[in-house]
Amino acid sequence: MYKYTNKIDALTGILKRLDAGEQITAELLADDFQVGVRTIYRYLNHLQAAGYPIYFDKESRSYRFLNSFRLNQTKTPGSGTEAFALHPLNQVASIAVATFRTSGECVHINTAMQQMLGCSDNFRELDWWRESGLLAMADEVLETGREICRDLTLNRQGRERWIQAHLAPVQQDKVTYLVFLAQDLSPRMHKEIQVARFFAAINQSPNLILVTDTTGTIEYVSERVEEMTGYTAEELIGTNPRILKSDQTPPEIYRNLWDTINRGYTWSGELHNRKKNGDYYWQHIQISPIRNHRQDIRRFVAVIEDISRQKRLDEEIYGYAVSDRITGLYNRKILLELGNRDIAAAQRYGHAMTLLIVDIDQFKQFNDQYGYPAGNQILQQLAALCRDSVRSSDLIGRTGKDSFGILLTETDLAAAAPVAERIRQKAGTICTGQAAEPPCCTVSVAGVALEKRHLDMEELMNEGERLLLQYQTCHHDCCIGFK
Repeated sequence: MYKYTNKIDALTGILKRLDAGEQITAELLADDFQVGVRTIYRYLNHLQAAGYPIYFDKESRSYRFLNSFRLNQTKTPGSGTEAFALHPLNQVASIAVATFRTSGECVHINTAMQQMLGCSDNFRELDWWRESGLLAMADEVLETGREICRDLTLNRQGRERWIQAHLAPVQQDKVTYLVFLAQDLSPRMHKEIQVARFFAAINQSPNLILVTDTTGTIEYVSERVEEMTGYTAEELIGTNPRILKSDQTPPEIYRNLWDTINRGYTWSGELHNRKKNGDYYWQHIQISPIRNHRQDIRRFVAVIEDISRQKRLDEEIYGYAVSDRITGLYNRKILLELGNRDIAAAQRYGHAMTLLIVDIDQFKQFNDQYGYPAGNQILQQLAALCRDSVRSSDLIGRTGKDSFGILLTETDLAAAAPVAERIRQKAGTICTGQAAEPPCCTVSVAGVALEKRHLDMEELMNEGERLLLQYQTCHHDCCIGFK
């Protein structure tokens, strides 16, 4: 089995075996050198790039030199001072090579090394060798006799450069040389720095970034994941986003989502998900496909914003806009709008409809005597009583400081009278319980039947309020307009 200690020895070993006329294969070399087959292919590519006429013979299914080529054809006068006979490497721009004596003098340097680092002087006298750690690395190689590979940062002429340095000892005619191979990592490092800055910006974003493969398996999540979902990145990576589903989002939304992104379009919408601790939260999510150079969809990236607080605010704003804060019933504006809709339908189809106006008797004096908290309790209890006294299809709302409106659908005036009487009687049992003698209240209820002359809900409501105003000056605790 062939033994080698570094890449230079491996390349030299391959050349010697080809020069001896051996029929070699990548698999045979991989087994001999104890490396992977892909590494052997890379070595062969390096040698071909260096100018060696190596080709694959299809008949023998092995590698060989073209036209009986021999290594001694490449030797030039003075080559005895070189560490190895690979002269064509000097013209290969992608491989930076320099060979030194142990005392530091440069024996040879190829064009790529000259352009990259220009280390043709005695390396022991170069400050940047010492400052970068190359000098200590060279001494370690010569002392231990083994190859060393490290990533280093150099400062040459005010410019920072990252390199991967390979230093290896090579024996030639019983003389030890130091071979220096360098790979410029600067382009890669600049890209890595850009990527690092990109991910730093992502992690500073108030939104959660999530990347999945085409099957939905999570491959990456940004640092906000635990704050938003309760799961750590380690818990989510490798799982499917359905772990966050709460069954509160209709299935058709998910079907539309996958159909959209699988066709290569961006999907945007809201999902009602569940955290690790079981709490529900709303999120706005935008999912876009990521394509490769062939425009095939390879991944999906999702930008997720927690909109739970916004949803709560929207619900509060909607509540203030449509309902009364004290009773929770519709406010006057919404009751009028919904009533107009029902009245239009009733007028069109000739259905009966009756509006009840429930007014608390002497409510101002009640508030003055017992205070507004007690008055609010009366309003709340009366609202609950009215709600329990009518059907779910009927409309009910607060129409004034001390009054409620109830629009009874499919109900004529005669059928509405028992409802009004029931509300009047039950209202007399309402008490606040804030005094030794609990204060109670009475109500008056006016009824107005819908007729063709009524154009809208406001006209119907104004007629009921005028009826109450007319009779309440001398009557209390009564039902008005039903006879």
